[in-house]
Amino acid sequence: MRKNGECIDIPSEDHPQVHAYPPYRSSGMPPVYTNHNPYDGWVKASSGQNWSQYGGASRAGTSTGAGLAASEPPPSVYGVLPYPTPPSSRYVPNLTTFHLTSLNPSVLNCSVIGPRARLHYTISTDSSLAGYTVFKNAEKKSIALIEWTKPPRVEIRGVVPKQETKGWLKVSRDQTYRTMNVRGFEYTWAPDTQYINLCSSGPSPQFLGRISRGKDTVIVELTPDAIQLGLQDTAIVVAVLLQCGHNID
Repeated sequence: MRKNGECIDIPSEDHPQVHAYPPYRSSGMPPVYTNHNPYDGWVKASSGQNWSQYGGASRAGTSTGAGLAASEPPPSVYGVLPYPTPPSSRYVPNLTTFHLTSLNPSVLNCSVIGPRARLHYTISTDSSLAGYTVFKNAEKKSIALIEWTKPPRVEIRGVVPKQETKGWLKVSRDQTYRTMNVRGFEYTWAPDTQYINLCSSGPSPQFLGRISRGKDTVIVELTPDAIQLGLQDTAIVVAVLLQCGHNID
């Protein structure tokens, strides 16, 4: 079951059981609502308020620069995620953490640092290939591509065939979460305070990871089950799509 973005821990035949965790409540700073939001019109179920469009993480005073229309307004620095409350405020054991850092000026040009401070990915939106964002692994092999057409298209090699982002990260009818399909399995991404939670879909959803923001960084945390299911590359691509500041619908 899901309640306000939280995944309830129920055994599943399709996915290994993992532990859920209690909802986080930030003290002293409510969520920041701006003119831009990565959920593109999702409804905050707990309050009934509409979240406005677009969103993204970028350094203050800069634009995201993905070869898109200059008339598109720059994203908010912190969007809907509270800051400066650190993502570590709610501890979940055994998570593998990746930091999208060295934003230049946004997640569309950055490095992804994982365990032991190792470089796991580079993400680049080259001016010579305006309109394309390329993901490369530590061996400098391309593993994913975003085409900033209208609507945008995404491809993750061997995982997700090229398709429109609005169809792959589809907004639910009640506009409270997004669904995605990876290798025939369906998953959901749902906002929960300063996190965007990744869960398996179906009658017994399991918590698999989350996206959050820190200072000049976007954090992706994954459970051992998510790593075993081969969701690492996918989660990094989703983090960029949801935090880049551009309309993906």
